[in-house]
Amino acid sequence: MRCKPVLIGCIAERLAHLLLEKAEDLDVELQDLQIQPALVYLVVQAPPTVAPHSIACGLKAYSSSVLRREFKELTTIPTLWTRDYLVVAGEDIAADDLLRAFHSRLAPRRPPGRPRCCQP
Repeated sequence: MRCKPVLIGCIAERLAHLLLEKAEDLDVELQDLQIQPALVYLVVQAPPTVAPHSIACGLKAYSSSVLRREFKELTTIPTLWTRDYLVVAGEDIAADDLLRAFHSRLAPRRPPGRPRCCQP
């Protein structure tokens, strides 16, 4: 998700329904879904023949197009989702550990505002 906390209220509820719909279409099962204001955490059970990339891209593309069509305030953001996602295979992996690992791999964000010129 872009770093704008827009996944709140009815947008978050609609996103949950959209993700469940698309998961059925992809023949995967959502075992855990946490929607935070600027981040979505999913645990997906899928057969080994389905690539994780196709799951992530399918969920992002479907949810983005429907949400931006239904909620016009989301069209002010250039794109709803980033290309970033983290895939981990296994069981008994804590969500907090995964989120920490994901955030540690992201490039640091530049501070808001215009860049400063040369310092005297």
